[in-house]
Amino acid sequence: MTAGPTDYDRVRVAIVGGGLAGLTAATALCRFPLRIELFEARRRLGGRATSFDDPCSGQMIDHGQHVALGACVALADLLHRAGLADGFQRSPCVNFVGADGRHHILRALSWLPAPWHLLGGLMRLKLLSLRDRWDIARTVWRWARACEELLCSDETAAAWLARQRQSPQAIARFWAPLLTSALGELLDRVSAHAGAFVCRHGLLASPRAHELFIPTRPLAELFDLRLAQWLNKQGVIIGRGRRIAMIEGRDGRATELRGADGTRHPFDFVVLAVPWWQAWRVLAPPLRAMLPEVEGASRLPAAPITAIHLWFDRQITPLAHAALVGRTSQWLFRPPFGSRPDEHYCQVVISASHGLRGAAHAGLTEHVCQELRTAFAAAQTARLLRSRVVTEPNAVFALRPGAGRLRPLHPTAVPNLVLAGDWTATGWPSTMESAVRSGFAAAKAILDRLGWHRPP
Repeated sequence: MTAGPTDYDRVRVAIVGGGLAGLTAATALCRFPLRIELFEARRRLGGRATSFDDPCSGQMIDHGQHVALGACVALADLLHRAGLADGFQRSPCVNFVGADGRHHILRALSWLPAPWHLLGGLMRLKLLSLRDRWDIARTVWRWARACEELLCSDETAAAWLARQRQSPQAIARFWAPLLTSALGELLDRVSAHAGAFVCRHGLLASPRAHELFIPTRPLAELFDLRLAQWLNKQGVIIGRGRRIAMIEGRDGRATELRGADGTRHPFDFVVLAVPWWQAWRVLAPPLRAMLPEVEGASRLPAAPITAIHLWFDRQITPLAHAALVGRTSQWLFRPPFGSRPDEHYCQVVISASHGLRGAAHAGLTEHVCQELRTAFAAAQTARLLRSRVVTEPNAVFALRPGAGRLRPLHPTAVPNLVLAGDWTATGWPSTMESAVRSGFAAAKAILDRLGWHRPP
């Protein structure tokens, strides 16, 4: 479909899914005089990047801690466009707490060019032996250079590290905390190519690529409130609680949306931006026949993430974050929200929490608290006031060997339907950055079909 200047007002775009991918597509398209309507089944926008209302404090608390890296330029672009850049802050260092309770800091030398910036930081990370530091530095460089070579490999990250003769200490103290959190999956399950990607883009791309990019406000405040308000001002129509049951099709095109309430909505273009396990279900049979790649994506394996929310009677550490080495608890975060004068909030995150499935929440919480007592002296005398355990079974899709071949491109064989979501072929793992990149790519696919390249 090609539209001229007189056709602008007649081009209607529907975005099915109000997660980061759908919100980004709306942000990219709203600069053009299109009629954009976004449909979200839930009452809050943001998808998996959202929050719950804590009834005790009256504050919003993120379901699970979301962290980006300095390399996440698309996310930074989205935040800048919508005036949300103040909602994240950079941390130039990564804190580690060893099994012995000692604290260590990884801080790259940002004044050195890549990759030398990382070498200087690793050499000062005394959590590791001097030999392990040198071996890790060499392995980061080799792994990053092997990114293309490993693209079609069936090797796991654990197997690749074993071939590089990485010591058990180097794996437990550096590689496991880094890659399990970045990729959301265990080293013996995730692909070697995914590990190479993290080394190339998350560690070596620039002197600040490895820096943590952490929210300073609840995600629901940023995406469900502030971004939605900004989109409303740009003319985007947002429908919360409006579940789309089916995208209908005829004559090789998407024709209309059928709501769960029976309403029908005709559109010229559709952005399908729901999670990978839902996309296939909302396509009518004529469209399914044209989009086998969406059915393939539904087979992407999922990995769970568990967040343990804790409120103590005192602050247990001044650190804003810390990687907890050699423990079930993987990361501790102490966000600048969620606390009150009489209680102090922190969150423990366990990625790839397959082994915790079915675990009693009380027992898990006590185990985590005991680990915090070994990591932070103040936690030994702190009293736990309350807690909440949240497990998202489909938190991320797991980049296991071969999974990349299941990720579809954004344009499809249906000329007026495009795909968006962190599960599409962005090249990035299942992250906020991948979701945002997919939203921009979906918007570009529509504009290319229209022959539009810049706002009139």
